[in-house]
Amino acid sequence: MSLGVRAAVAIVTLIAVMLLASCSGDGGRSLRATLTDDGCTYEGDTSPDAGGVTIDVENTTKFFAAFALARLSDGKTIDDLQPYLEKARRQFATSGTLPAPPFPGFYEQVVRSGVEAGQDGDLQADLPAGTYALMCFADNLPMWRVYRAAQLDVTG
Repeated sequence: MSLGVRAAVAIVTLIAVMLLASCSGDGGRSLRATLTDDGCTYEGDTSPDAGGVTIDVENTTKFFAAFALARLSDGKTIDDLQPYLEKARRQFATSGTLPAPPFPGFYEQVVRSGVEAGQDGDLQADLPAGTYALMCFADNLPMWRVYRAAQLDVTG
């Protein structure tokens, strides 16, 4: 191979590597939520920078599932969400309906993604600074399960 061909191959390879690196919206850090029969887990940065965020999601259950990211009201944490989630689970089991949030502005859903049983997907959002709750829902009707996966404190 001539010197000119080798130089061209090296340049094309370098450009390809740079393009692939720039495609990762999380700076190369992997963000992942996994729903299992035992709950929902999150792996990744819990203090990402404001801007575009992609969370890879995996549903390992045999039920349709949803993954959601909700912005919490100022001063609220994911721990404040737990009593509401427990009440919602009980009410849905008895009446098939969900209760209203415990107070106005408690949280605002930013993005939600449905994922079939045994499949993968993603949550993509452009997040301003704030506190967010990542949640997983399993629609194994007549039951309904919801899990807190993680709190994300997005920094500006």
